Amino acid sequence: MERGTRADTPESPYWTYDGGVLHCDGVPLDQVADRFETPTFVYATRAIDEAYDAIEASVPPCLIAYAIKANSNLSLLRGLAKRGCGADIVSGGELARALYAGIDPAKIVFSGVGKTDAELIAALDAGIRAVHVESVPEIDALEAVARDRGEQASLTLRVNPDVDPKTHPYIATGLHDTKFGLELDVARGLLPRLLESPHLSLEGVACHVGSQLTSAEPMEDAVEILGRFAVECANAGAKLRSIDTGGGFPIRYGDEDLDYAPWSAFGNAITSGLRKSGADALNLELIVEPGRALVGDAGGLLTRVVFVKEQAGKRFLIVDAAMTELIRPALYDAYHAIMAVRQVEGGEQGLADLVGPVCETGDFFAIDRTMPAMKRGDLVLIRGAGAYGMSMASQYNSRPFAAEIAIEGGEARIIRKRQLMSDLWRDEEIGDAE
Repeated sequence: MERGTRADTPESPYWTYDGGVLHCDGVPLDQVADRFETPTFVYATRAIDEAYDAIEASVPPCLIAYAIKANSNLSLLRGLAKRGCGADIVSGGELARALYAGIDPAKIVFSGVGKTDAELIAALDAGIRAVHVESVPEIDALEAVARDRGEQASLTLRVNPDVDPKTHPYIATGLHDTKFGLELDVARGLLPRLLESPHLSLEGVACHVGSQLTSAEPMEDAVEILGRFAVECANAGAKLRSIDTGGGFPIRYGDEDLDYAPWSAFGNAITSGLRKSGADALNLELIVEPGRALVGDAGGLLTRVVFVKEQAGKRFLIVDAAMTELIRPALYDAYHAIMAVRQVEGGEQGLADLVGPVCETGDFFAIDRTMPAMKRGDLVLIRGAGAYGMSMASQYNSRPFAAEIAIEGGEARIIRKRQLMSDLWRDEEIGDAE
């Protein structure tokens, strides 16, 4: 994906300077670092609540099914559950987390292309709203599981609308050549079987064209295609309850060439697509699946400069966070805004690479970024780390998982303890070595 030419720090009421020190929703980050050490994820929970309100106000009346993959911390899930939020899950582990956090199983939809029989059984045991099936073999497996249990499984057909979302290819999920969803002709051909099966109940239709959409146009096109298919299903005799238009609501990371369309534009696109397709007459419940939009800007990765290294005409700021905490720059060449925790007024600025200690050249957060002069021990915040940060973290190079901190009502609260070194081998057996 082409990186934008602009390199800004998006304005946010949750990340602000006061007295020259960067605060997270009123709490100074230098105090957070002193108390909880680094690297540490810090979340402004107010940002999540306000993002939820903003999405709810931007789209037609709907069930918001949060895409847990973005950030699955139990404390954050619990807060969303209290709001009445549902969940979009993609694994048995995410199902267990959603249930443990108190999310109503009737508001849980199960996406993903590779569900095991054990995961399908767990979903039926929990009584979730629907399994989003994405292939004929998955339908075979779900029907067999339901038959063995002597019950009927509720399912949604996730179709592939072949709409180009114009986003990074790794997060484009609605094109023909991706692993996601059913081709429309295949889904259409499955209708007689689904309507006749005593063990399958077609609850709805769904699609998801991709994440971080650059405009609302692909959303409208996809919803119109999906809506037409919903009308076909209804005309064939399906008693549909819902239409799920997926997620894709964007957030600003700081390098965008143009401002993204507001979330209201995506809501309008959904409304328009349903109207153009005729699906609005079916009075189906709308489901949307925002992930990053709810939690992305709420989180930052707080890290400390370990060394400043000058080499080959370059300046490297080596910090104690790494791709093990935030892999997006390495995986997607993603841009994240960076803020010094202590504001440097009128200080010398220059190009620098912000890199981690992991033994990979791809272990970086910024390349040739204009940053203030920094020294060993200075603190840095990497913005936009609330989504796909901790949820994609690893222990590569035997690095313990970072801590997670929630900022609520002007107080910092730990919501994930930093792992101990002994946790790295807690589940291993050393054998008979002396």
